[in-house]
Amino acid sequence: MTESSRTLWKKGRIIYVVVLIATLAAGFAAGYFSRSLAAGGGQGVTTIKIGALLPLSGDLASFGARNRNAIQLAIEDVNRFAEGVGSRFRFQVLFEDTGTDPEAARSRMEALAAQGVKAFIGPMSSREVSQVKPFADANKLLVVSQSSTAVALAIPGDYVFRVVPPDSYQGKALAKYIYTRGFKNAIVIYRNDAWGKGLFESFKSNFEALGGKVEEVAYDVGAKEFSAEVSRAATLAQQLGPGTAVLLVSFEEGIQIIKLAAGNPVLSQLKWFGTDGLARSSKLASEAGPEAFMLGGLPSTVYVPSTNPVQEAFKARFRQLYGEDPDSYSMNSYDAVWLIALSIMLTGDYDGEKLAQVLPMVATRYYGVTGTISFDENGDRKAGDYGIFQLVKEGNDYVWRLVAVYSIDTDAVKPAGS
Repeated sequence: MTESSRTLWKKGRIIYVVVLIATLAAGFAAGYFSRSLAAGGGQGVTTIKIGALLPLSGDLASFGARNRNAIQLAIEDVNRFAEGVGSRFRFQVLFEDTGTDPEAARSRMEALAAQGVKAFIGPMSSREVSQVKPFADANKLLVVSQSSTAVALAIPGDYVFRVVPPDSYQGKALAKYIYTRGFKNAIVIYRNDAWGKGLFESFKSNFEALGGKVEEVAYDVGAKEFSAEVSRAATLAQQLGPGTAVLLVSFEEGIQIIKLAAGNPVLSQLKWFGTDGLARSSKLASEAGPEAFMLGGLPSTVYVPSTNPVQEAFKARFRQLYGEDPDSYSMNSYDAVWLIALSIMLTGDYDGEKLAQVLPMVATRYYGVTGTISFDENGDRKAGDYGIFQLVKEGNDYVWRLVAVYSIDTDAVKPAGS
């Protein structure tokens, strides 16, 4: 076999296994490719460093911790896979804490880029992605965000990919769910940034199209005290009258708003809803579970991938290792690592420009824990369904449970399990 034929054979083998990722990933969980690895060691092995910009502190800290665990599992699986197919590449993740701070995210990216990193998982928030995007585009650095959903970042031809649908879909899901629950008026309290304002506008247009009325209370990002915003929301609720709900578009700083609302004589009588910024927040459950429960359990929307055998195996493994279920964005992170690694193995090069060209093609042939992934013209995941998670009381604990699912195809909400 000539060198060129061996190269083609190897690439063909990789393509073959890409379409069989589901089987392989299940195999990893079952212990296939169990030979040990010395990451970066061995003759002819090239170690690729991938950056992970995560909020390990700050307003999304509880989500950042889950994402770190999922990424670490993905790297272990990818390296077993790379060894199994005879690839010369191995992969290492360099984790950096952004603190949900856009400036910190940018400085961490610049520092990692100086070390030769050309592909990044995250940042998670749209405000951070907005800040790192100019640097990434200018230096041809691939960014794959697992959870950035701001409509304003749906831009074609850049180096930012998002394995989650944009909020044009979440706004529609929220409007449908709240309106069909019998609420014709809504007060939206939101972070005044690209994510919060974009999701507010998406919800407003969809809710009004259904016949509803919307009032807004915006707050500054970085605010530490919210009594004025809560007082304003209470005044609006009295003006709107019966049939009014409150939608909270916040990260975990919204916990303070929930605590204040629970003690307000007007707002404590209303039903409250949330979004992906709080859905399945362990910090909310532990720090304000009783208050959120008093406000109706804060039913909150978040993108949910369709279930599949690979996902179920991954969930069981994650639960066994970390004592909790992975959330949707953690599963997105797992798949994002695979997409980057497979793209590098296929191109045989660690080059941001090549990765941006190949990643969408790899995605169409990849089947991971979130199922199939197709990108639209903006590099965002094409549509998807939304789960509605609600805090319920079980014994002395408050836990998140899936209570309903919104289907983007049928524009309808069905109870979970129906």
